[in-house]
Amino acid sequence: MTNSGVAPRYSNNDNYRLLRIYTYYRTALGGLLMLLFTADVLSKVLGSYAPNWFFATAAGYTLLNTTTLVGLWRNRSEPSSEQLLLYLMIDIAALTLLSGTSGGIASGLSYLLVITVAASAIFLTRQMSIFIAALASMATLTESLITNWLFGIDSSRFFTAGALGILMFATALLFQYLTQRIRESSAEAQQKAKEAAKAKDISQKIIERMRTGVLVTDSDAQVQLINNAAAKLLGLHQPSPNTGLNLASLPVIESAFSQWQVNPSAKKAPIKIPQTNGEVRVSFATLGDNDSPETLVFVEDHRLLAQEAQKLKLGSLGKLTASIAHEVRNPLGAISHAAQLLTESPELSADSTKLLNIILNHSQRVNQIIENTLQLSRRSESQAQVIDLARWLDKFIEDYTLAFSDPYAVHIHLEIAPQTQAEILAKIDVHHLQQILTNLLDNGLRYSHAAIGEYRLLLRLGFREHTELARLQVIDYGPGLAEDMEEAVFEPFFTTENSGTGLGLYICRELCQSNQASLSFIRWQGHSCFQINFAHAQQVF
Repeated sequence: MTNSGVAPRYSNNDNYRLLRIYTYYRTALGGLLMLLFTADVLSKVLGSYAPNWFFATAAGYTLLNTTTLVGLWRNRSEPSSEQLLLYLMIDIAALTLLSGTSGGIASGLSYLLVITVAASAIFLTRQMSIFIAALASMATLTESLITNWLFGIDSSRFFTAGALGILMFATALLFQYLTQRIRESSAEAQQKAKEAAKAKDISQKIIERMRTGVLVTDSDAQVQLINNAAAKLLGLHQPSPNTGLNLASLPVIESAFSQWQVNPSAKKAPIKIPQTNGEVRVSFATLGDNDSPETLVFVEDHRLLAQEAQKLKLGSLGKLTASIAHEVRNPLGAISHAAQLLTESPELSADSTKLLNIILNHSQRVNQIIENTLQLSRRSESQAQVIDLARWLDKFIEDYTLAFSDPYAVHIHLEIAPQTQAEILAKIDVHHLQQILTNLLDNGLRYSHAAIGEYRLLLRLGFREHTELARLQVIDYGPGLAEDMEEAVFEPFFTTENSGTGLGLYICRELCQSNQASLSFIRWQGHSCFQINFAHAQQVF
C-alpha cells in the first residue's frame, strides 16, 4: 500500500538509501555536538546558557538516531509517512532545544533546520514539506521569544528568525521542484529501462526461435551470444555463452572468418560440419566501433536453402515436363502404336523386325524418361518420421525379395555394426526411403549378377564415427566404377547402360537431400558402395 503522505519514490532501494544517509547525518550531528561539548570546544557557544539541558538533548538525540539507524539496518522496508513525519518533528524539536540552550539563533544551530526542511521536501509530499517548513519557522520564532524572555537576548534577532523562516519556505519550494524533476527523470529512466529490458527479452526470444543460427563474438573471437539454432547446426552440445566458447574451437567457422577478414566480398562456399553431417553457409557483419568491434555471424542450413531452391526448380520443371508430356507423348504414342502394328504384318523381313524392335525399345525408353521426369517434378513434400532402421530394413528386405519370381535366388545380407547396442534411429520419409533403396538394390543386384552370376548384395548399417548419425551402405559385387565416373553417376541422364534413363541415382540423391540426408559413392574393399548418411533423429525439418 502506498503512503499518502510520502512523496512518489525513485525506487524502493533509492528511497531507503537516501533515508539511511540522512539518518547517518543525524547520528553524526548528535555525536559531534556531544564530542565538542564534552571536549570543551566552542564552550562559549554550545550550551552556554543551559549546559545540562544541552548535553541531555544532544545525548538523547544521538541515542534516538542510533536506534533508528539500527532499525533501518535490520528492517529494510519503507517507513510510513507517520514515521517520517515523526523523525522530522524530532529533528525540529531537538535542534530548537540545542539552539535555545546555546543562546538562540546567534549560535548558528538554527540554520541546521534548513537541512531538515530540505529532507522533508525529498521524503514527503509538497503539502507535508510546507507543513514542516512552517513548523520549523514557528519553532525558530518561538525559540527567539523564549530566549529573549528568559535570557534577555537582543530582540533584533526576531528579524533574523523571520528571515530564516522565509529561507526555510524557499528551501522547501526549491527542493520540491528539484526533487520533482529528479523523480520524473528517474521514472522516465526506469520506464525506458523496462522498455529496453522488454525489447531485449523479445529480441532474445526471437533469436532463440530463429531457424537461422546467430553468434556474436568480441574482438578476441570469444563468443558472447549463440542461439539454439547455431548450436544445433554446428553440432554443439552446450549453447551457453558462459562456457568460454571461442571461434578457435570451431575451426571451420574460424577459417571462414579469417577469409572474410581478408576479402569481405568473396563468395562463400558451403561448409561441411562433421559433427552433424550437414552443410552450412556463414556470413559475417561488423558491430560496434573500430576500437572494440564485435562480429555478428549468421549460420544458415545449406540444405534448407537447397530445398527452397529445389522447390523453385521443381516448380519450373513441372511446367516444362507438362509441356514435354503433351508435345512428345502424343507423337511418341503414335510412333509406338504404328511400330506395334507393323510387327503384326506377316510380310516383314528379319531385318525389318529388328529395326521395329529398336523403334519400340527406344520409344519405351523415351517414355520412361518422361515418366521419371514427371515423377521428379510432382514429388510431394517430405513427411519425415523417426524410424528404427534395423527393424524397418528387415521388413523391407523381406517384402523386396518376395517380389521376385524366385525369392530364394536373391541374397541380401543385412550386417549391423557389432558395437551398436542401442536402436539405430533416423528421421526420414519412409516412402522416399523405400523408393531410394528399391532403386539402389535394383542397380546393385543387376551389376552383381552380371559380374558373379548371383543376385547378391551386402547392406551395412551403423553409426558414423564419433556421432549418433545413422549410416547405411549398399554394396554390390559388380566390376565397380571408374574414378572419373564416381561423381558423374549422380548427374541427370548419365548412364552406363543402353537401356537406362540416367535419372535413377539423380532422383535418389534428390530424395535424400529433401530429407536432409546425403547419398554418396565410395569404394569398399574393391566393391562399389552407395552410402546414405541420415539426418539426426531429432533434426527439425
